[in-house]
Parts: sequence; structure tokens; C-alpha cells
Amino acid sequence: MDTTEIHKNKTKAVIFTGGQVFADSFDELGLTLPDSARIIAADSGYLTARRFGFRPELLLGDLDSLDRTRLAPHELDELDKLIVPAVKDDTDTQLAVETLFERFGTDIDIVIVGGLGGRLDHTLSSVFLLEYIAKKGAAAIMTDGRNRVRVMTAHGTTQRLRIARGYKYLSLVSLSDVCEGVSVGGVFYPLSGATLTRDWSYAVSNEITADNADISLNSGIMLVIESRD
Repeated sequence: MDTTEIHKNKTKAVIFTGGQVFADSFDELGLTLPDSARIIAADSGYLTARRFGFRPELLLGDLDSLDRTRLAPHELDELDKLIVPAVKDDTDTQLAVETLFERFGTDIDIVIVGGLGGRLDHTLSSVFLLEYIAKKGAAAIMTDGRNRVRVMTAHGTTQRLRIARGYKYLSLVSLSDVCEGVSVGGVFYPLSGATLTRDWSYAVSNEITADNADISLNSGIMLVIESRD
């Protein structure tokens, strides 16, 4: 499975969320997207969606960071909106994910554009949101153009992931206390049946040397991070 493409038989969705995105088009993110994909913007992510040439079907959030001076007059008037109070329990990105689950179920592939960099608390919240999505049985990739992050989970049955070469670095980080049966091939530092722990991250700054890196995990929850620099 080449995960530069989203799985073919599921609902596909993109959430444009806040934060700087280091790309000028969706293609630059190294992902493909069918015309049927559902497009949602969370707050200031609307500006990124428009810059990429998308008109979201839904704009949601408290809109506290959306710079309306950058919009055409009445641009938002005909857009479907879900406006919530600024004082709330969920981040705008979490609200977007829950809205997708409510509308389309959890048999869904999600690309979250933005959400990384900037404030550390926002970045960590976004990363743990990927774990939440994975536990729901859905799939998600988060990217800002410089980094691309996803979560692998396994519970005794080996799970596999293939990533095409494109980003410079590949890192594997255990989110659970232990990740067991971790193997990766096609890289400068291969692993075979390794054990990773959350408090000792050594499988970082690897490099893909073949056309693809093949990753497998037998048990645990693991972050797979691609970085350009």
C-alpha cells in the first residue's frame, strides 16, 4: 500500500486547519485527492483552503483567528457554517473531526492540512488527535508541507505501511509505553523486530534510501513522522 495515495474505497475528507502551511498547492503535499472528497475548513484554515483553490463545503469553529480583511465582501454569506462559542471544550480541529464522524461515520480517510508548528501545546494536541482518530478506526495524515505525520496501531496482528521516498527524514516514535515488533526496510538504518519505548526514542532521523520504506508493527501505538529538513 503506497500511502502517498489515500485508500480508494472509503470516504475521503480534508480538514484545513490553522497554522502555517509550507506549500502553494495540494499536490505539493505529496498526496492525491479524488474529486469526491469532502472539504472542511476550521477557522483560519479557510484561508489555506482558498489559497489551494478549494471552496470548503463547511466552515466551522469560533472564527476568532480568521482574518476577514483578507476575504472578499460577503464571501462567507453563502457558505455553510457551524459557528461555536470561543469558550468551548474542543479545539476547532477536534470539532471538525467529530463533525466528519457524525456525518460520514468512522470508515473514513482524513487529511489534516496545518495543525503543526507554532505553539507546542497546539502541536501536541494535534498529534494526540491523530491517536484518537486511529482508535476510532479511521485513518488520518496531518501535514504542513514540511512534516507529515500519521499513527500506526497494532494489537498482536502485524500492521504494515509503505511510504514512498520524498521527505528527507523518517522517524518512528512510540506513543504507547512500548511498541513491539517494529521493522523498517528500504532505509539507511533498518530495523527488524525492534522494541521502541516512549521514554527512549532512538528510531529518529532515519532516511529512505530505496523507492519506498516498508514499516511493520506487531503491537502498540506508533507515530510515523516524515520531515523535509
